[in-house]
Amino acid sequence: MYGIFWDCDGTIMDTERLYAYAWQTHLKEYGLSIPEDEIKQFVGVDDRIVHSFYSEKVGLENFDQTMSKLGFIIENSLDERIIFQDAKQLLNQLSHLEHKQACVSASPYALLNKKLQKFKIDSYFHFVIGGDQVGRNKPYPDIYNKAIENLGSSYNLIIEDSPTGISSGKASGCYVLAIDRGIFSKNQLSEADQIVDKLNLEIINKILKSL
Repeated sequence: MYGIFWDCDGTIMDTERLYAYAWQTHLKEYGLSIPEDEIKQFVGVDDRIVHSFYSEKVGLENFDQTMSKLGFIIENSLDERIIFQDAKQLLNQLSHLEHKQACVSASPYALLNKKLQKFKIDSYFHFVIGGDQVGRNKPYPDIYNKAIENLGSSYNLIIEDSPTGISSGKASGCYVLAIDRGIFSKNQLSEADQIVDKLNLEIINKILKSL
């Protein structure tokens, strides 16, 4: 059985810039102004690491409270344009096949699930896991290992958009397809087995046949 494991932010949804905006907005409440280029270094990174980094600069509330406030900012900024149409179409196409799909995100589970439900794509996934449900988040392989174990799939394909996520997928021993969304350079994505500019079923079928 084939398992297809999707990252969410930057892969399915154009939310990585939105995360930067949420952090910028929240940190302004503490008198800290940060440029987008600074927060970009945390794309795909465990939110606990980001929280710890800025907690050393200002007196942030605890992690759960911060995530709740960021989630509120993000939720109120989401609309249909945030979904990448190639990903949405591919999710739908794959749902009609015998493959199983999982959503594997570094983001906290509660926020991840809200996003999937808001855009009515949660039903495409047999399993959903957030970064707060493992001891070590991406770039470690733990989150993908747990998802693979849950699906029970023998042949696995991971779809990612960030260097951190790619490293996590490769460390799990899987084939990793990188989607270039224009956030990172091709060189930064080079650890992936293949890099594409657009997702489609033909590419996925070709990879699955090679596994």
